[in-house]
Amino acid sequence: MPVNPFFTNYGFKPSQDLMEDLMIESIKIKGLEVYYIPRRYVEVDDLFGEDPNSNFDVSFPIEVYLESFNGFEGERELVTKFGIEIRDNLTLTVAKKRFEQEAAKLQSLPDRPIELDAPSMGDLIYFPLSKGLFEIKYVDNKQVFFQGGKLYTYKLECELFKYSMETVETGNTEIDGITENLLTEVVDADGNYVVDDKTKNDNQLLDTEGLNIVDYSEIDPFSEGNY
Repeated sequence: MPVNPFFTNYGFKPSQDLMEDLMIESIKIKGLEVYYIPRRYVEVDDLFGEDPNSNFDVSFPIEVYLESFNGFEGERELVTKFGIEIRDNLTLTVAKKRFEQEAAKLQSLPDRPIELDAPSMGDLIYFPLSKGLFEIKYVDNKQVFFQGGKLYTYKLECELFKYSMETVETGNTEIDGITENLLTEVVDADGNYVVDDKTKNDNQLLDTEGLNIVDYSEIDPFSEGNY
């Protein structure tokens, strides 16, 4: 038997708009405010699919619904051969319409505009309850199978951000202070040195130290000699 022809959930725009507004209002009532921080790519390596010079220089607040309301998910504190790793995960739901409204403001930035149509993997979420940064690992946009005829929400699966010397200067002192505290003195075999903007994104220092360890002489099988 075919579906009821008097209810057009997939083709009646006023009903879809009403459903969307109700979802947005529900998130505003039961959700919380986070900061979305898009990743700005400078020069993407097509071979490895990454950009070592990517940075974060802008953020905007947006309301989300916290799916994992019982606490952090994932493997939590995990003891590995490299020490203790924190693997806290979050699942957030954000309204598609509200995200597009806030992201559109980034296109009008006077100096470096950003075109952002949807949440993207690699972007960051500042979670105010734990005062931590979470990286978006997956964006699920088909989880509800378009029950209302179109896409209303995005589900963001996030993992605690593993800082790797990216520049985070959003102008929000609370967010920027998280990474500033990580740029402390680094100790090597010869003494102490401070990681600054000039050296933190390249391997010049590691290359210099490596030359004192690896022997590329004529007797070395990995040298450029005729072997």
